[in-house]
Amino acid sequence: MKKEKTKAVSFEFIGGKDVMPIGGFFGPYSPKIENDKERAVIPEYVSKECFQLIAEAGINLITASADDYANVPEQVLRSLELGTAYGIGVFVQDGNLLKGIGDDSYTAEDALSAIRKYSDHASFCGVYLVDEPDTPYYVEETGVKGPKDVSRYETIAKVLQEDLGLYCYANMFPTVYGETKVRNYKKYVEEFCRTIQPKILIWDYYPFDKGREANWPMYFWNMDLIRQYSERYQVPFWASIQAGSQWAEGSMAGGFDSEIPYYPNEAQFNWNVNTCLAFGVQGFQYFPLIEPYYFAYGKSTEWDFERNGIIGAAGNKTQWFHYAKNINRHIAVIDEVLMNAVNKGIIVSGEEAKKNMALTTCVIESGAFEEVVSVTGDALVGCFNYEGRTALYVVNHSMEAAQNISLEFGGAVDIRIVQNATEILERAESVTLSMAAGEGVLLMIG
Repeated sequence: MKKEKTKAVSFEFIGGKDVMPIGGFFGPYSPKIENDKERAVIPEYVSKECFQLIAEAGINLITASADDYANVPEQVLRSLELGTAYGIGVFVQDGNLLKGIGDDSYTAEDALSAIRKYSDHASFCGVYLVDEPDTPYYVEETGVKGPKDVSRYETIAKVLQEDLGLYCYANMFPTVYGETKVRNYKKYVEEFCRTIQPKILIWDYYPFDKGREANWPMYFWNMDLIRQYSERYQVPFWASIQAGSQWAEGSMAGGFDSEIPYYPNEAQFNWNVNTCLAFGVQGFQYFPLIEPYYFAYGKSTEWDFERNGIIGAAGNKTQWFHYAKNINRHIAVIDEVLMNAVNKGIIVSGEEAKKNMALTTCVIESGAFEEVVSVTGDALVGCFNYEGRTALYVVNHSMEAAQNISLEFGGAVDIRIVQNATEILERAESVTLSMAAGEGVLLMIG
């Protein structure tokens, strides 16, 4: 293959172009404690202890925090200092900067007057612009533009990204079900991209929830659509990974429903990450990074610090902390390849995988790619051009069972296999991978 230019974006502070940004939404913040009972159990998150935990988990970027420079400048500056100390990049939310939203006369000098107060910190990687803006296409209301209508962000997005060369955090809603809503969602993504002109496409689709976890075709359809717009605008796309569940139950319904399972388990969590990597995702954010204390409310008077978050609201390591740490260790071994590779499509093998991928446009229908002649097993195989060579990201599509996935080549080839952060080299005409449920393995040929 001819070499192709990658679309990947990373930051010098976290290691440069070969290091995949692995972020977290709901970064360290100063909780607004309202009573002594909460104060006794909720720690200060803008602390050495919290940043140490984030670094230990293998997370190198904070994409969003509740702390706003306009309100708590000393806390935001402290986060930047701690980020610098622990190798964690920070996107800054600043209400002073965001006063330019909806102002067509907003200029680069207006923005500079705000960001120069913190942009000299080594850990500063960009600014928080908007999370899940609305459009009439998405909300399907009367066409009345709400306070977060995407059209209001056009000028400030241009100033920050084009005039000042900054990276902005701007995140899209996921799709919702139903033919009309899906059609409107396409219009929503088109309007978002045309208006914001983002340097990075980010969307959130949390598949493990009541009813939604059974609709895998829509999970893949949504990711495929974002992949298409990544190609169209020649920018990378980053995925949001679900760390736990029941955040709405805790904050909106007065507590959580204990009968709902705590999604996802380790195989599901890994499947979420690995399917994204097979599609060509070149960055992540875990949601939530830190469980907001109001996500931990129970229906009784008891707290639930294990329900969601890489880090629980009590400052504790949750099960997802350990899952993230393990898979981030794997990503750290393979990210140089994936950050410098161009996704060419996906080979789909197995009836279940074919059924779930039926709505996507990225399937390689022949089931073959370069040296790969065939694949057997229930699998997705992301196919990449890595600087003119073949790279493959093989995913066990099953979240329930380990299985063997086999790849047949058109002759003997040299293969580098990276599985669970361990590398082996071999020369063979075929390879059979023994894979855990939801696991992903990188193969490089030649």
